[in-house]
Amino acid sequence: MKYKWRRICVIAGMIVLCLLASDVAGNNSQDFESGADIKSEISKERMLDIIQDISAAPHPVNSEQIQNVKEYIVKCFEKMGYQDIEYQRFEYNDANNENAIRRSSQTDLFLAPTAEDVVADGSGENIIVTRYASADTDKNLIISAHYDSSPESAGANDNGSGVAAVMELARILKDADIPYNLKFIMFSGEEKYMLGSRWYAGNLSQSDQDNIVGVINIDSIAETSDLGYMVMVSGNKTSDDIVEYNEEDIEKLAELNKNEISELFMENERFRLTMAVNSDHYPFSLLNIPAVSIVQDWEDGLSVNDSSDMIENLDPDRLEEVVGLVLEVVFKL
Repeated sequence: MKYKWRRICVIAGMIVLCLLASDVAGNNSQDFESGADIKSEISKERMLDIIQDISAAPHPVNSEQIQNVKEYIVKCFEKMGYQDIEYQRFEYNDANNENAIRRSSQTDLFLAPTAEDVVADGSGENIIVTRYASADTDKNLIISAHYDSSPESAGANDNGSGVAAVMELARILKDADIPYNLKFIMFSGEEKYMLGSRWYAGNLSQSDQDNIVGVINIDSIAETSDLGYMVMVSGNKTSDDIVEYNEEDIEKLAELNKNEISELFMENERFRLTMAVNSDHYPFSLLNIPAVSIVQDWEDGLSVNDSSDMIENLDPDRLEEVVGLVLEVVFKL
């Protein structure tokens, strides 16, 4: 009983903090003509508050703790005025998931349900929030992050930072004049090799796929560092002169597989292009949808997936920088 009461108090406190932050920062909507104009609206303090609220404890997929985080995120979106909020539940089987991971380049297998006709070992839930354009259009830009953590980590950087950045983008872009729909998606189960984004991508019809302008996924961006960021891409283009998968060859592969979204990010010197399959852009890439993951450069290693991933190790200036850079790309589109 004490535990249940404590959980209720924690959820209530998180929601109150979210509502207060939204009241302070969410009542200044106006029209913007460019990403440069809109950058003045970015609030580092609000993003830090979100990270603090959702990274009090580990919250892996299929845990009671992740339900607290989900409820908090949804309440924040509701307070921002978003009404079109969907929940996409999925189940998974661990043995089948391991088999799919070993065959991650096989689209049909990797994007297929893992718990069909077998006992499910757990479940997760994606949160899909849609902001419709003022003009009638079926075109969608997806801006996403995963909101689960590994079982050993409270997940301040991986991926509280990505969640906070997406929610700040959602707040700022709520009333901006953009000629396509925005879908802000919080994926669950990324730490089990992208369960949530695989489920979402695997359930897209051909028409849905054709109408996606692109995917900008944000994952682990804010640990204190002087290094820039990576634009992760993936694809099946290769070349005969790439014989070893060293750093130079990975750069060559990335250049071959760049897409419309990655090229916009590469106009900024803070980014470097790399080939990678370990974040939520990858399932979309398998469907030939222009997709990227924005991740801070990990040349010196990152303190993620263990107890060292704490908010004390984060740099709020990096949060502000990434949100600003994503805004530039959104308006270039």
